[in-house]
Amino acid sequence: MTLKFKSLVLLCGLTLCSATSVIHANENADTPGLPPVSDFAKHGKYHNIEVSPDGKHFAAELTTNEGKRIVAILDRKTGAITGAFNFKGDEFPTSFMWLNNERVAVYVGIKLGSQDQPVGTGNVIAMNTDGSKFQAIIGQYSPEPVQAATRIINLLPEDDSHILVAEIPYSRKPNFATAHKLNIYTGKKRRVAKGPAKSAMQGSSLLADHDGNVRFATALNAKDGKNIVDVYYRPGKNQDWQLWDSFEDSDNSIEPLVFSPDNKNVYVRSSLNRKTSAIFRYDLETKKSTLVSSNEIVDVANLDFGPKRNLYAVHYEPNYSVVDVIDKDHPIGKWYPAFIKAFNGSQVRITSATNDMSLMTLAVRSDKEPGAFYTFDAKNQKLAPLFKAKPWLKKEFMGTTEAFSIKARDGLDIHGYVTLPKGKSENLPMIVLPHGGPHGPRDYWTYDDDVQLLASRGYAVMKVNFRGSGGYGPEFMKKGYFQWGENIMNDITDSVYWAIKQGIADKDRLCIYGASFGGYASLMSVVKEPDLYKCALGYVGVYDMRILQEKGDVPGSIYGKNFLDKVIGNDETQLDKFSPARHVDKIKADLFIVHGEKDIRAHFDHALDLKDKLDKASIPYEWMTKEKEGHGFYDETNREELYHKMLAFFEKNIGKG
Repeated sequence: MTLKFKSLVLLCGLTLCSATSVIHANENADTPGLPPVSDFAKHGKYHNIEVSPDGKHFAAELTTNEGKRIVAILDRKTGAITGAFNFKGDEFPTSFMWLNNERVAVYVGIKLGSQDQPVGTGNVIAMNTDGSKFQAIIGQYSPEPVQAATRIINLLPEDDSHILVAEIPYSRKPNFATAHKLNIYTGKKRRVAKGPAKSAMQGSSLLADHDGNVRFATALNAKDGKNIVDVYYRPGKNQDWQLWDSFEDSDNSIEPLVFSPDNKNVYVRSSLNRKTSAIFRYDLETKKSTLVSSNEIVDVANLDFGPKRNLYAVHYEPNYSVVDVIDKDHPIGKWYPAFIKAFNGSQVRITSATNDMSLMTLAVRSDKEPGAFYTFDAKNQKLAPLFKAKPWLKKEFMGTTEAFSIKARDGLDIHGYVTLPKGKSENLPMIVLPHGGPHGPRDYWTYDDDVQLLASRGYAVMKVNFRGSGGYGPEFMKKGYFQWGENIMNDITDSVYWAIKQGIADKDRLCIYGASFGGYASLMSVVKEPDLYKCALGYVGVYDMRILQEKGDVPGSIYGKNFLDKVIGNDETQLDKFSPARHVDKIKADLFIVHGEKDIRAHFDHALDLKDKLDKASIPYEWMTKEKEGHGFYDETNREELYHKMLAFFEKNIGKG
């Protein structure tokens, strides 16, 4: 099968074309030297695109020349903008979806920092493709406002005017989740189901079958210092709820995902009695489960559902992207092998499709590509490019990211990635870049502004999925509990020594830089290994475990408090041992501390406390804070300033690449 490419002239509306022309006007492909730092500091221009069910329109999320995120509706044939969602102040579209052929809904959030996902406001707005009938349908501005997190759980495809939504009230105390049938034009609603038990907001969920009957519910509650997950089931509408199963750990439970087309089975994600999470099909009548898809190294990463909410593909990221098409005959899923071949092994996601599945949109990403978007005409077997997330980036300056695996000193398998600057592979100055979390997040083979900026300047960059990282199964994650300052640091150190032994890194030119937990790991590494690194940059990091237990949004809830007790504990001797701010006397490396003064995740007090202790010990350091930034700098001017100072800091300590 041959996939043919052809140009597609799209996005000819005034706003989009002017945005693209500004990009080209600022480009100078013939300029010698390195790409400007601003290329990496700028946010992406285009973020997502989805086709309408009937194929007549696109909905696209993009950033305007003024730096505001919008969602625009475009006529697919002409490219003309027919309507747009605009946002005020710090408002931010977190996601959007087609509700029917003519109407789009957008979830509204607020962006608090580059290291955090946008925070949902609970507001959902909707509009027709021609810009008419703009209406807040969910949230504080809707006709029936409620203080609740609301999730769309069924689009009710046989009813063009209504959808099914689940409401989970905002409250410090557990409450009941409820399901409502909501009019997508007026915002009017009526309750159709109530969950079986009170639950914490972040742990509540309802699942409806394809007929719109709510039949599964998940409830999270704090009991005896633990976060308990209860899963409930009922055979049909209005029947009694039954406790399906109960789990002491949300990372090792059963998550109902979607019903089979005939409603006789439910697909679930589970890691019970397994090393990694997998997809099972559970027969609701016989109560037998069948393994559908799994990977022995990593957990399920993403799932693909067709227009009728039928599960057809599962994504994994062991080292590079892997797609398991579980429905080989599905009109969409059958194309994945050809797409992956066409894009030379890049990560490919089918992001939307028309109801007849004749037209699809694709998102393609790789170590050098932050996002390229395409359409695919299934009838004519043709791919057509739409746009790139960051069209100003030049791949000729990009480094190549390669996966590696090592045995840690205790025999545990550790995976990670090394990015090598173009044309260089030996005896390089290297920056170690530990990820945040640490429990839940992990690093992937994908584009990263920080990585490619450093690689463009000749530095090798290492990322390590140390024990405790997400994505490798619950047991691997648990191995990082109570090990923040010990075995997690050892995994990073062992990976660095591997890179030195391989001849990649110059042992005398090493620095470490990370954000959030990565900031903690940077400071703790130079405490624990004072002779290994020449410098450390801590960015919005946590530096004192007692402060972590007391300040910020995590200990602000009983569930967050239970989590911290589970992963770092309350033993003050241990907390102090693993607090880099309490061991600054051991630091030999040059330091650069960066923080947002409005950070509520890694509270600003962490930076202030570290600063105070460094001052008292007469240890020099560089210091950068921004009054209006939160958990990571989001303003492009601030990002660019940080990047310039960061590069100067690294060059001063380990030279140029």
